[in-house]
Amino acid sequence: MPLRIKTAGIEVDVKMKPVGNEIMVPQPDIKMRRLDTGDAVEKVRAVADRRFLWIGHGKDLATETRLIDPDTGKEVPSSEALEILNHYNYRLVDSKGNLLDEKEMGDLIEYYYVDEKGEEHVVKPYDRTEVLEIPPENWVPSTIVDEFVVKAVYELYTDKKLDIVKLWELAEKMLKEDKVGVALYSHGRGFVCYYAFLCPVMVEGKFVWLLKLTDTKIRLDHLMEIPAKIPIPVKEAPTLERLPPVQLIVATAKKKKKQETSS
Repeated sequence: MPLRIKTAGIEVDVKMKPVGNEIMVPQPDIKMRRLDTGDAVEKVRAVADRRFLWIGHGKDLATETRLIDPDTGKEVPSSEALEILNHYNYRLVDSKGNLLDEKEMGDLIEYYYVDEKGEEHVVKPYDRTEVLEIPPENWVPSTIVDEFVVKAVYELYTDKKLDIVKLWELAEKMLKEDKVGVALYSHGRGFVCYYAFLCPVMVEGKFVWLLKLTDTKIRLDHLMEIPAKIPIPVKEAPTLERLPPVQLIVATAKKKKKQETSS
């Protein structure tokens, strides 16, 4: 997925790939079974509520479903059945239940939302970000990233030697200043836009740029007061009574040296 990094000093096209990962905590495939019989147990998606929409009329239809035992052909009471959802998809329908093709409708579909005052606002989906532009004032201390919940991380890199030099010069500068770039980023195709942190990283003598995406800031609701430091009374030893004054030590050392010289 191509992306262009544009700063005050460089403009470079890079490749964008999700970071790899290494699972540090083992996650085996956990299965379930009954202790008394040994029978396998599984958790399934059961349908809690459903409705049938009458196409072209927009009415919810009443249903009468007959459940049949496939081996005997006999009817099974619905009270003895559990409806399990294996697959689902989303379909676009109008107020009368007519199926619509979102691609064919194109500009005929208008998106809007109603605010808390009841006023409507027409909006359109975000376009995919193709240029990540970071002006000088958008380079901030790297600790700012700790204030957010990172949702996704991507590696930004290139195979072109000249561009690698440009990316390294910028990375070296920002590593020394301990700064990261801040911009906005969207994958497009919807209404989600992220804050994007452009972070230089060095590992084992090599470097790469990471793009960290977030839409959530950490809120600390349970901060605790730092206990006041209560001075503990300490009974100090009478130093002058136990130890000789510094002047006496100096005088003693001089006297000893004089005696060694005369002998």
